[in-house]
Amino acid sequence: MFRGDKGVKGRKKDEILRDCIDGNLTNLINRNVITALVNIFIKCYEFYDESEVRVSYTSIFSRDASIKLYEEFKCSKIGNLLVNSLKYINELYNVAREVFDAVFLLKLQLVSRLTINTRNPAIPLEISISWDPVLNLPYIPSSSLKGIARSYIESIKSNIDGVPITTFFGGSGSVGLAIFFDAYPIECSGDSLIEPDVITPHYKEVDGGVDEVSSSPTPIVYPTIAPNTVFATIIALKYGYEEGKIVIDPKKAYEFIRYVQEALTQGIGAKTTLGYGRIRPILSTSNVRQR
Repeated sequence: MFRGDKGVKGRKKDEILRDCIDGNLTNLINRNVITALVNIFIKCYEFYDESEVRVSYTSIFSRDASIKLYEEFKCSKIGNLLVNSLKYINELYNVAREVFDAVFLLKLQLVSRLTINTRNPAIPLEISISWDPVLNLPYIPSSSLKGIARSYIESIKSNIDGVPITTFFGGSGSVGLAIFFDAYPIECSGDSLIEPDVITPHYKEVDGGVDEVSSSPTPIVYPTIAPNTVFATIIALKYGYEEGKIVIDPKKAYEFIRYVQEALTQGIGAKTTLGYGRIRPILSTSNVRQR
């Protein structure tokens, strides 16, 4: 059921479509956001009429979903979700201490909006976002953290105190000594965890080319993670390989983390050249075994 169920006859499909989307995009903080968005996207598509509604269905859905996420994930409403996120991080940290030789817990404060994993196929949005289905919160994938760290460090150094960078990150056919974990939000200090943003493409792509003749600017609204949000993540290292050979030591471990923090200040995610994804990393706590 949705608000448009009554009096459907004679109404424009445009109105029915909006009622269907808005009427179902409710109580998202208590639902699995990924599943909810997919189900609503499919359910309401039957009311989309391209001849009547000139904007693409995905654009319409993206706008409404982004606004609803902003309204639903207000900082004042998501306290329990953030508590669960922090609890998960702390439990993971305690387990990692038993497995790895050096474990670092970093806090990552967003200085600007973050847009991450924009082509996430699990969420039917024009410009997507990473979303954890269990904690029901956006997150920063470990692959993104590792990627920006590796790219930056390799651009300025070939080794850390004589240890090749590939030893930390891994190379062709080898596993690195450093393990990166996903980052999850633990603090929300502004209005909302999610802020809608807008871009306006001016040209359409037709058969791989830009079609200027049929130019029709259409704003695309998409979700971003708000500035001042604080994430927490874990980076762990082994000192050596399975055969027992010691490759790095506590000093090199701390040096590595220093470069990782430096790398993260360069920005992460999409649109970093435009100022998005700026991060202030802080080493919160560590557990480093002495050799």
